[in-house]
Parts: sequence; structure tokens; C-alpha cells
Amino acid sequence: MLQKLRSLYAIERLRHAGFAIILAALFSAATIFRPIDIGIWSMQSKMFDKQPSGEIALVTLESSDASTGAVVASRQLVDTLNKLEADGAKRVVLDFPIRKSGADKLDSELRETLLGLGDRAVLTRTVRTDLLESRAVAETDPYFTRDMRVVSSDYETDFLDFVWGVDPYYAHRQSKLPAMWTVLADEGDQKRPVQPDYTVQTAAVPHGTSTALMNGSTIEVAGKTVVLGATGSPARSVKVPNEGFVTSSLVHIVGAETAKRGSGQFYDWGISIAGFGIAFFLLLATLRTRRRRRIGYALWMLAIGFAIVVASGLGIRIIFTGPLGIAGLFAILRFAANFKRRHLQIEQRSGLPNFVAMNRDLGNRIGGERIAIVAVKIARLDAIFATLSQGDQGRYLRQIAGRLSLGEQSQTIYYDGGKNLAFVLPIAAYNDLQGHLEGLRAIASQSVSLSQRDLDVSMTVGVDQSFEKPMASRLNSAIAAADQAREAYRPVFVISDFEADSEEWDYSLQARLEDALSEDRIGIKLQPQANLQTGEIIGAESLARWVDEKHGDVSPARFILQCERAGRLDDLTKRITHKTLRAAESLLEDGFEPQISINVSAIQFVDHRIADLVEENLAACRMNPANLVIEVTETARIEDFAVAREVFERIGKSGVRFSIDDFGIASANFDALSELPFDEIKIDLAFVHRMRTSQMARSIVSNVIRLAGETGLVSVAEGIEDRESYEMLKDLGCDIGQGFYIARPLTLGELSETLGLQRDRGRIMRRIG
Repeated sequence: MLQKLRSLYAIERLRHAGFAIILAALFSAATIFRPIDIGIWSMQSKMFDKQPSGEIALVTLESSDASTGAVVASRQLVDTLNKLEADGAKRVVLDFPIRKSGADKLDSELRETLLGLGDRAVLTRTVRTDLLESRAVAETDPYFTRDMRVVSSDYETDFLDFVWGVDPYYAHRQSKLPAMWTVLADEGDQKRPVQPDYTVQTAAVPHGTSTALMNGSTIEVAGKTVVLGATGSPARSVKVPNEGFVTSSLVHIVGAETAKRGSGQFYDWGISIAGFGIAFFLLLATLRTRRRRRIGYALWMLAIGFAIVVASGLGIRIIFTGPLGIAGLFAILRFAANFKRRHLQIEQRSGLPNFVAMNRDLGNRIGGERIAIVAVKIARLDAIFATLSQGDQGRYLRQIAGRLSLGEQSQTIYYDGGKNLAFVLPIAAYNDLQGHLEGLRAIASQSVSLSQRDLDVSMTVGVDQSFEKPMASRLNSAIAAADQAREAYRPVFVISDFEADSEEWDYSLQARLEDALSEDRIGIKLQPQANLQTGEIIGAESLARWVDEKHGDVSPARFILQCERAGRLDDLTKRITHKTLRAAESLLEDGFEPQISINVSAIQFVDHRIADLVEENLAACRMNPANLVIEVTETARIEDFAVAREVFERIGKSGVRFSIDDFGIASANFDALSELPFDEIKIDLAFVHRMRTSQMARSIVSNVIRLAGETGLVSVAEGIEDRESYEMLKDLGCDIGQGFYIARPLTLGELSETLGLQRDRGRIMRRIG
């Protein structure tokens, strides 16, 4: 489950949706969206015209006293109460303060009239201070409230003077007074607040003045609950949607009408955010294409609009700014991300996301997830771009990217602005990942048509599927693999983990190798080379040697391949060259000046870095460059002979000589021999080992030696392990040989001692002669 949640979190849209939901909840809890809520509720009040029940009527009494806290004339009140009783009013609620008139007889008559009505007369009391008027509201004199039923006429307004909810009771001293609307609605012991439904038309509430009532107006009060309200200074007014300021009595009347309908419920932001938030998240999680998501967004917004209309029709109040906040905040997050992507994480020329975006996206992927990081290196891109406008350059890149995403609609192709494209593939989806990529490369390498021109596409592919490394490291590894891949030799180069390919890519080995390189623990041994005609040691081949602290000797074939795959081959070559030339300088101090050979991979001749390396090391030592031989290995991997020839010629100007290693193993060796200025041919040990038993091997060796002699090259045989092979090569005219029969690889001290013994023996022989 946790893994699934992490996978969902890795999707940017879902991550933004989660942030939007959380922020909307926080903003809603802090009532930051309340002005928008008020706007929605005001809009809802205009959607329907609901008629009141007609069971509640409003009669207002005009006041002749305009002083603060003044009351209506007691006589007018007595006459109105008597008239209402005579007309059969069910109940009378007096929604204004009653004060003594100063005339004891009149006050006594008013009290007797109220008591005579019994439970049908209800007085009101204002518990709270009127914050809008910044003054205490006048209260009914206790003389009149004694033995009478009293309710609260309180309400709360928002900052715009609107009343959106009325509590069912208000605390007064040690008791609770029921709210006036509960009496009007006959709700009894009501426990929940009511949200007045302002779609109930206040103008349709039966209403009139006390004067009109006394004069025989047509207002019908029989069987109705009548609210007696006041006009002038005793009356309090509030604002309701569509009506503006009205007497506060109407708020309780509308609240009662709402309660009679069984509506008026309030649902806070948590309900709406939970419902619409979950729906929004699921929408994003299930809809994969942009078009479907846009349809989903539209339907989701329509659902909010529909819910607003339904809530208005049902007379319930819901805070919808939570879902709307989700939409707005999500839009802001997506806009910011897209803006950032366009300006900071989009390569402007191609319009493709760059490697900054890829590192961001990969950083959200879970370590150990079985995905392959694929890097594609476009060859000769600079030369192609030199002939194209910037617009055509972008189209060229987008066409290639479109081919690389073939079959994967949601595939994102990244471009680093140079020569590299990259993307991610799920390994589990492909039984043969390398085969799939080879086929994809074949498709992507088809020529691109631009501006009525067909342009070639050449590329190599590097793949990292080592699951435990950090994603950024895996991207670098894939790029290094693409650099090491060769169009003719190995166009798709896959770096796998230890479980898939323990012999070629061992994480433990890689970690130890990195330590060995950084701590300079890879050394050399020198295998002597002898003049086969005289038997004299004339030189040595420098061989890389690594003795691991825990695992002992590590095969050069293994750790050199590891260096190549990890992009550390130049580093290894630099260290071996430095140690070799230091060894040659040490031999020179001992009075010896043999030729020394070092091995350099053919793939390092793609540019002038190897020339820089050789020149820097030669400049730092006293070795004669003519005594240095560079053995070029795996010449079949040379792609561009023109570039390689430039590098050969630059190094050759210093006097350094070149040897073609393992000659005869790969067919491209003959191409390399004819294209590049070699000085030596080194016969592969596979032929030397079979010379005594195979006429074919003996003929090959013989012909290679003759080829060397006819072209002015030095012939060198490796792998001489017995006297018979030594004599056979000598008879065939081979110039130089090496192998265990001549000497095993030696340390610098051992080679110096061997050369010293050879020199001393020569002196003795000359004396004897």
C-alpha cells in the first residue's frame, strides 16, 4: 500500500492535487474563502422563488417616540393585542422591548392583556449586545416579563450585515432562551441551528401595520402566528439577499419557514472537500490522456455547479468554496509548474523537457523501482545543425523524439540541449529490452525530411538498469553507456545490475573500483619483450594490476570493462600512463632505456583527449618518446577513421609509435591497418598457441609476419609459452616476442634487476669473446 501511495505521489498532477486539497482545507478552516461563500449563497437565493407557508404573519406597530431605547405607545399595543385576539390569532410574538408608559393604570391594563393571552403571548429578549450599533439594545421591563414566556430574538451578522444562520437558543444568565424562530416553527426543543433559506420570498409573507389592522384591513390573522414588530428606533434591521435591509423579525420568520420545510441544514467545508476532493483525485489518477482529463475537469466543475443548484433547491447551505478552492489552487500549481517547465525545464529550441526536468521527475521515482534509464546520443549533431535554421533544428529533434516514444503515448522524452536524449522504460513490459531498443533505434535512425531535404540520423543507445543506485546517478550512467556504445560495434550498450549480469557488472566491484581509483591503488606490472633473433630483452608491456584488499587479484578484463561502462576509462588510462612513464624514468636512472608499451582502447580515439593525456605525461618526464609504444586494442570499434588519423598523427609527431593489438581477431583490423599509421603488428596469442598443432594457425602467423616485413612494420608475437613456439617464430622471422616462456610480468624492481643481469652477462660475454 505504501509503495502504491509513493508511486501516486511520484505523479506531478496527483501531487499537485494533494497539495491543493490540503491548502483548500486550511484556507476553508481559516474562513479565508468566506467572502466567496457569501457571494455563492447570495447567488443561490436568486435561483428559486419559494412561497412561504402563510402560517406566520408580520404586523408592525409605528412608534411615536424616537429616543434611544424607546417603546411603542402602550395604548396602541393594548388595542392591537385585543384586535388580534378578537380576530383569532393563534399566537402573538412581540419582537420589541416593552417599557412602562408612566401611567400605572395603562401599564396594568397592558400586563393584564398579556397575561390574559397566556401561552399565546410570547415576549422576546435580546441577549447579545448589538455590535453593529455599538450599544446595548433596550430590554422589556421585568414588570411585563414576570410569569410570561420569553424567547430570544438574537441573531449574528457577518461583516456585510447578512444573517446566514440562527442558533436554536441563546444563553441568558443561568438558563437558555429558545430562539424566536423555534417558537414560530413549533419546533419545540430544537438543538440544531437553522440556515434561513432566502429563496423563500419575504415579500410574500402576510404583513401589514397595526393601523391598517385596526381599520379593518384585509390581512388574515386567524389561526396564524403573528409577529408584532416595531418601526422606527426600536426596530433592528439586517440585510438579506435580494431585499436589502429589512426588519430583523423577518430573519426569524424566514428561519421558521425554512425549518417547517425540513431544510435549513448546514454542511461545513469538510464534507464538500472530502467528497469533491476524492472525486478530483480519482479523476486525475484514472484519466491518462490530456483530452480525457480536460473532459473530466469540465464534468467535475459542472458537478459543483449542479450541487450548488441542488443545494439551493433543497434549502440547505453548503460551503462550496472548498472544492472551488481545490480547482483554483490546482490551476495555480499547474500553471506555476508549466511556467517553470517552459522557462526553466524546457529546452527552448526543441520544446522538449530538459535534463533538469528529468532529474526532478526521476528524483520522485522510488529507488529500486524496476525501470530502465535510456540515453540516446545523436552522432554528428553539430554538423547537421550547422546547415539548419533554429526552427528546423527543433523540428529535427522533435521528429526523433516522436519516434523514440513510438508505442508509448505517455512517454516523456528529455533533451539536454546538446547531443543526448533520454527517457524511462518499465523493464517488466519487455521480455527482451535490448532487442526492443535495437528495433526502436532502427526506426529512429531513419532519415528526417526537413525543408525538402533528407537528413541522416545516427545514434547510439545507452541503458542503465541498475535498480539500487540513485536516479541521478543512473542517468549519468546511461549517458556514459551511450558514449561507450558504437554504431558499428555495439549500438545499444546495456549496464545491468549484479543479479542480471554478475560477471560484467557487480555493484560491489564497482564500489571497490571507485575506491581503488580514488585512492590510486591500481598499479602496473611490466611483461618483458625480447628480440627473438638475439634473445635480448629490449622492452616491456605495461599491464594494469589491481589486488583488492578483500578479494585478491581482479581480472584486468573485468575491471577494465567496468571502467569503460562507468565512464572511467580515461581516468584509468591516465593513471596507467602516468605510472608507466614514471617506471620508464626510473629505469632510465638505472641506466636502462627499453621501449615500453601501454594499452589504449580504440574507443578513446574519438577525440583529442587521449592526445592531450599522452602529451601532458611526456612533458612531465624525461623518457624518450621514441621508446613509447601505444598498443591500440579493439580497433574494430573505431567509427571515424578520419578523426582517429588526426589523433594518431598528432601523437606521432612527438615520436611515439603505434601498435595494432590482437591482430587477426576482428575483420576490421585490416581496415584499421590500411587507414591508420601503425608501426607494429601484434599477433594475437590465439594463433600463437595453436601454431604447433594447426597448420592454418601457422600459416596465418607466417603471413602476418611477412605482411609486416613487406610494409615496414615490426612484428610482435604474444603468448609464447614454450621453446618450440619460440623457435618456430624465430624461424619465421618474427621480430619481437613476449610470453611466460620469456618472462612473466615483473615489478619495476624485478625488471630493473633482470635488465642489470642481462647487461652484466653481455659484458662477461664480450670479455670472453
